[in-house]
Amino acid sequence: MVARRVVVVCGWMESAARPVDKYAQLYRKLGYDAVVLLSSQRDFLTSAANVHPKAAAALLPAVGDSYELIPHMLSNGGCRSWYCLENHLREAKRPFTVPAMIFDSSPSVASFGGFVWMWQGATLLPSRLQVLGTRAFLIALSLYPLVTRTTDVFTLHWQRFFLEQSSIPKLFLYSSSDKIVAATDVRAAMHEAASHGGVVEAVDFADSPHVSHYAADPSRYTQAVQTFLRKYLKK
Repeated sequence: MVARRVVVVCGWMESAARPVDKYAQLYRKLGYDAVVLLSSQRDFLTSAANVHPKAAAALLPAVGDSYELIPHMLSNGGCRSWYCLENHLREAKRPFTVPAMIFDSSPSVASFGGFVWMWQGATLLPSRLQVLGTRAFLIALSLYPLVTRTTDVFTLHWQRFFLEQSSIPKLFLYSSSDKIVAATDVRAAMHEAASHGGVVEAVDFADSPHVSHYAADPSRYTQAVQTFLRKYLKK
């Protein structure tokens, strides 16, 4: 059985389709199939079973193929989408492998410091209403695991991506100037994966804002992705 290689571009929370699709177009230009998953705030305030329950069948048709899936996760919304999609694929017993993972402006660490960083970062939003809405969401997000007696999403991401899947090669595209997801959180994830023997590569775009590295320097971004995938994907 020949595996079909597909990049799953998982957008940041509340992003419109058009800006996320630009990343899928990047991969198609590089010769890869690519599909897109969008993210919303409600994805963080419900069980993983309720997030993208039909996406596997819609985006990755079961036509006898096995899949080689490369997640490209944009911010924490992207991490949440991929985590949930992977759950659905496992539960459906779909044959797939993950040969490489790409993190853009992610992940956040499950910590008070990470919460404060996002809280302060909300002030960068263009309207007072958006600032208040985002901060209300952050409060709900912090209370959700306490009320439901479940593990918070950031810990779930950490356990799977950097502990259980530490051996999967990972590329981190981030910025020291990110005001939403702290660069220290991204570097902590890099250290965690590397400490368990994983292959870690990274590019610090230094000055670009959150999820804006591709827009800020498309040539460097494309080169980083292309070089990484050529190195770690089997021909």
